[in-house]
Amino acid sequence: LNKTPNKIYARKCQIKEINDNKLIKNFLNENHVQGFISSKIKIGLFYNNNLVCLMTFNKSLNLKSKNENKYEIIRYCSLLNTNVIGGASKLFKYFLNGFKPKIIISYVDRSYGNGNLYQQLGFELIYITNPNYYIVNNIKKYKFNYKKISLINEGFTKNKLSHETSLGRKIFRIYDSGNLKFIYNKLL
Repeated sequence: LNKTPNKIYARKCQIKEINDNKLIKNFLNENHVQGFISSKIKIGLFYNNNLVCLMTFNKSLNLKSKNENKYEIIRYCSLLNTNVIGGASKLFKYFLNGFKPKIIISYVDRSYGNGNLYQQLGFELIYITNPNYYIVNNIKKYKFNYKKISLINEGFTKNKLSHETSLGRKIFRIYDSGNLKFIYNKLL
């Protein structure tokens, strides 16, 4: 909608690798829809000494060969209500030049995005997952904590589906829209 109130140009920002986990945790919890998740490599853009854009990476565990230089983008976001123009591109190029990956994967939750950013960075869409669900109990959100075997172990009947038992306990499923899986393959 082009309604973001604040705009910063990435060329005016300083790029840094970040080791301050408290800074990363606070930034992701305040600015990323899915919040904090641990990562090994954290690269940020700073404007006037303030973190305004962040991209984090881990070595990929989802790719079969462990002896190659394969990574996953774990999180990307900018400061809330701020568009860092060219931020993703600057961070991604820094990562490519500094870490020399051969393959990078990333996922986009279709409930929140369409993956255009990854396509602009040179990624290719390779897979669309089926919708998934979370369990909501009061105000807490869980991922798959109420599987049938867990409910049976808690003394509930084997004759009902886990979903039926959960509904009786006022535990509800919230479905998402699935994920898009992208790959950046320098070997191609």
